[in-house]
Amino acid sequence: MQENEVVTSVLVDAPVNRVWRVLVAFDQYKRWHPTLEVIAGEPVPGSPIHMRIAAGAPAERVAEGTVLEATENRILRWEGGIPGMLWGDHRFELVERDGRTHLTNSETFTGSMVDQAMASGREILVAEFEAANQALKAYTEN
Repeated sequence: MQENEVVTSVLVDAPVNRVWRVLVAFDQYKRWHPTLEVIAGEPVPGSPIHMRIAAGAPAERVAEGTVLEATENRILRWEGGIPGMLWGDHRFELVERDGRTHLTNSETFTGSMVDQAMASGREILVAEFEAANQALKAYTEN
């Protein structure tokens, strides 16, 4: 793992296609994701995406980005943030394992504020990613 990267994973007791359907239902994130709401956007490469992050928390912020990749049942990836200052390349990667799904939830950050953001916020980001993983697992398995 790089210093400017957050990588987490979870094993979901559900088939890849079910996990994929949850990830690409952007209008449903608010139902299961504890820190992210997709306000607008489609899971199609090139689609602009508008997100609310950490809604209701002191660190609440709005981010604009673009969907970079949506390879069915495999990879969902978008980028966004503040160009030149703090830019994130977020990636969900799914791998089938005996009828279950191994999900890797990661983000690589670039920009002039990366060192400061990682120094003060890495633990919070890891906790948010882990919470999202567990929420996705619970939502998808039920």
